[in-house]
Amino acid sequence: MIVFGACVAVPSVCQEAIGREFGLDFEQRGLLTTARMGALLASLLTVGYLGDRRSKRGFLVGGLATMAVGLAASALSLGYPTLLGASALSGAGKGVMEALVNPLVAQLTPRGSARALNVINGLFSVGLVVAAISTGEILQAGGGWRLPFWVWVIPALLCGAMFITRGYPAPAPVETHQATAARFLRQPLFWLLFAGMVMGGGCEAGLTAWGPNFAEHELGASARSGAWVMVLYGVFMALGRFASGVLLARITPLRLMIGSAVACALSTLALRFVGSLWGAWLLFALGGLFVACFWPTILSVASDELAAGSAHLFSLLAAAGIGGCVVFPWAMGALGDAFGLRNGVLILPASMVIQVVVMGLAAYAVAQREGGGLPCPTDETS
Repeated sequence: MIVFGACVAVPSVCQEAIGREFGLDFEQRGLLTTARMGALLASLLTVGYLGDRRSKRGFLVGGLATMAVGLAASALSLGYPTLLGASALSGAGKGVMEALVNPLVAQLTPRGSARALNVINGLFSVGLVVAAISTGEILQAGGGWRLPFWVWVIPALLCGAMFITRGYPAPAPVETHQATAARFLRQPLFWLLFAGMVMGGGCEAGLTAWGPNFAEHELGASARSGAWVMVLYGVFMALGRFASGVLLARITPLRLMIGSAVACALSTLALRFVGSLWGAWLLFALGGLFVACFWPTILSVASDELAAGSAHLFSLLAAAGIGGCVVFPWAMGALGDAFGLRNGVLILPASMVIQVVVMGLAAYAVAQREGGGLPCPTDETS
């Protein structure tokens, strides 16, 4: 997850330098993230479907190797079309990790999955921070945007080699998987969580993809100062996920997410009006803190209420989150070209207002289920 986070941060921090070299407008820069996320989505759905049927070992090793090849291809790109293809290739490798790591953790920790998932996803944020600092320093020293891509090729390959050495839970019988999938797809709660993943994933991707670029373009920050937007965002996202693991022992997951959505809406709305680099650092940090809980906590609620540790369930919900990741960075860039990047960020608070409504309805659905108003499929599947 640290390597995964790093491979997300590097293209974002390098985005301004890449745009200058290839003469890209905001929409074209946003499409780099969209290509990466689109390939991630296709890979995620395919591997998530197969992950309950076959051993996870080969998929995890192959996914990390594909990430490494995508990073190397990005570093070797001589034009925008080649860079788009390399971004898609690295996204395909990331899709394997997204499809299998979270359900594997849920399988290994059937009790307390919310805390475990927040911790493991907190390590993703650690990767964001480490890569953002190192990439910013490389760019500030004049090392060129291609060098940071090369730096993370070796760690990706080493992690892939480590996955060869581990043992994994046995795949579920196909009949059990099909029955479980049919059951959770009929539940209104699934579709509410699906919508919540779109909003949460999209907001997270928008902050990640445009943070450094916002600081450099709107506030005249240097490459190093722009990278520190990502550093602070990643640090506070990690803190948010680790803190969520603690808070979930005291409050319900859905109550945590409703409060986080309100706070995230206010923080991201303020980006429209921020006038200083210090203010941008603070607001992106708060955005990372409050957006942190959605992805792992929604997956935990789904595991607890719908189908424990199902890779297919997790992949469908993660696909919803990735769908948000595909649309939001492009939409922010398109709005930035048309109306200015400050107006483009208004997509983020709007998504959080919708998130409050969706999580409130999900809380009602869970309360109805626990009160006996709806059948609980988890009891049957477990």
